[in-house]
Amino acid sequence: MSAKRVAVIVGSLRKESLSRKIALNVIEQAKGRLDCRLVEIGALPLYNDDLEAAEPQAWQRFRSEVAAADAVLFVTPEYNRSIPGVLKNAVDVGSRPSGKSVFKGKPAGVISQTPYRLGAFGANHALRQTFVFLDMPVLQQPEVYIGGAGELMDSAGKFTSTDTVKLINSFLNAFVAWIDKSGQKEAGPDFSDFMQRREQIARAYVNGDAAPLEAVVTHEDPATFLPPGGEPEQGAEEVARAYVKGAKQFGPGSESRLQVIHSEAGRLAFWSGVQIATVKTPGSDTAEPVKVRITEVFRLEEGDWKLVHRHADIPAAAPAPARSRVTPDAAAKTESRPSH
Repeated sequence: MSAKRVAVIVGSLRKESLSRKIALNVIEQAKGRLDCRLVEIGALPLYNDDLEAAEPQAWQRFRSEVAAADAVLFVTPEYNRSIPGVLKNAVDVGSRPSGKSVFKGKPAGVISQTPYRLGAFGANHALRQTFVFLDMPVLQQPEVYIGGAGELMDSAGKFTSTDTVKLINSFLNAFVAWIDKSGQKEAGPDFSDFMQRREQIARAYVNGDAAPLEAVVTHEDPATFLPPGGEPEQGAEEVARAYVKGAKQFGPGSESRLQVIHSEAGRLAFWSGVQIATVKTPGSDTAEPVKVRITEVFRLEEGDWKLVHRHADIPAAAPAPARSRVTPDAAAKTESRPSH
């Protein structure tokens, strides 16, 4: 099993900051146990809801990097008995828009440091307060407050204190176990089992029954659908309506099977391959063979896989379908559009 991916967020922008040096020590020490990756926050514009209409690229990058992680580790100094403004801004950016927080449900860990003696207790617990609203289960023990941090590293930024190395090692062991334990709460059904269900759904769909597909289609944005020969659909409700409309093109007696080339599951899951079918239109006794290349992406929502993206196209080598031909499990638009 591959190591869990951890987004490491440093609450200081200074290139030679003690927090960054500690984070790099932790990343090095975690190798073989966790796949820790720094996620930079210095370029994030201050959170302003007005900017959501044209989401800044820096916000997109930050949100996608955190969303791809299994857990988040914060390493921060203390400013005025609390966390630095730049770190609070990163928390705000990742938690918005409402209902689409990239932090939700991700196990969290906190390391706070100071060049002085108090160990940045205030910053540590100020940050923990945000986890209640962010819905992030945070590792409680061991707590890591590093006082006199500048005296614990050499000129290259490496730990010289064996006690500190032992503390970090103890923290990492506990964090690995915490991620595994907390992640079980977010675990969805086995994806290979789900794919068997997906094949049954496809079979029902090409027989004109959209209900099984409706049960696994997301109703939360973002959602997209790229059908063969039709216009792309965006938005969960628009996509769901397109799938229902598409099923009406098929009649009883159709067949379908999925040829899965590759699939993988984490918090997002996908499969890509080919749908091979023979389909009938309503009232027709003749079945036509159809082959469609498919990529589908699923998101874990409340313990079940939900379809959030589908791309279907006819292989280039295949002849272009006649206007009367239909494609399985796809809702290509057929209504005429005015020219401009």
